[in-house]
Amino acid sequence: MKAKKRVDPKDALDYRQVLEAVPDAVVVIDADFNVLWVNAAFSGLSGIPRSQAIGKKCHDVFPGDLCGTQACPMNRIRDGVEQLRYEGDKHYACGRSAPGIITAAAYRTADGKLAGMIEIVSDMTPLYESREKFRKAMGGVIQAMSMAIEKRDPNTAGHQRRVTKLCRRIARELDFSWERTEGLRMAAAIHDLGKIFVPQAILNRSGSVTGHELAIIHNHPETAYDILKDIDFPWPLAEAIYQHHERTDGSGYPRRLKGEEILLEARILGVADVADAMCCFRPYRPAVGMRAALEELTSWRGIKYDADVVDACVRILKEGKMDWGPVEAKADPTAEITS
Repeated sequence: MKAKKRVDPKDALDYRQVLEAVPDAVVVIDADFNVLWVNAAFSGLSGIPRSQAIGKKCHDVFPGDLCGTQACPMNRIRDGVEQLRYEGDKHYACGRSAPGIITAAAYRTADGKLAGMIEIVSDMTPLYESREKFRKAMGGVIQAMSMAIEKRDPNTAGHQRRVTKLCRRIARELDFSWERTEGLRMAAAIHDLGKIFVPQAILNRSGSVTGHELAIIHNHPETAYDILKDIDFPWPLAEAIYQHHERTDGSGYPRRLKGEEILLEARILGVADVADAMCCFRPYRPAVGMRAALEELTSWRGIKYDADVVDACVRILKEGKMDWGPVEAKADPTAEITS
């Protein structure tokens, strides 16, 4: 029997044809940062024709913050890293940018010498757009819930909006990421959700409440938690709301958590809640004012209230970064804290 002729794999398959069929952008770069080849998907994603990419330096085709640094994927691969995978915006010389998952891998010659890098960019734009629609829908639901709470307890109308604003300011002072700030903002917007199950007679009580009535009021964080706990939010909304009346020294409620057992989001929410509540009218007492709120926070700084959160909140209030609106008509709140 005549032996079959052995076929060289390179003759049987042109791997560039395979890479052309890949829906992700593929770029081949040599060890000197020259773009050797790109597939059609790259041109579709970047808006850069193949002829304007091949032969150029990679940092001229897709400039970015990592170019020229040791964190540059090509530099890291030259330093011995075999593969990288990360998520970020990919910027292109034509001015276009797109979010993507980027995989960079070394490729080598037959004798193992580093020849360069293959970079694959998976376009995440559709996913990001879908995520943004989800965020907007979730924000609408949160807003509706917030309005329902205010309808139930009109005496505290505006309280949740002001607490939300103050929480956002404190988060900025503490260098929260945008993503984490969003979660805190949504928790603040519905932090009194559990009060929808507190009887109207107790909410509107003009005098002091009984021990039994106080126990009902103190149950509102747990009630809110029970409502929210099975919803798969991308943030710990339910737990932050559950904890917003906990205090650093364990004197809070309902679980008497202490220190680091309390989420930072809940510690921020607790401070903002106290600051606004003391500056605003309640059926059982008049507004006690900004000075009293500041004295409460600073007196218990590091004891009941997180020290860093108190410091951030006091800076915001003293610098007039919060517009409280008509919550305290008797005096100018900024005048109270300048002395």
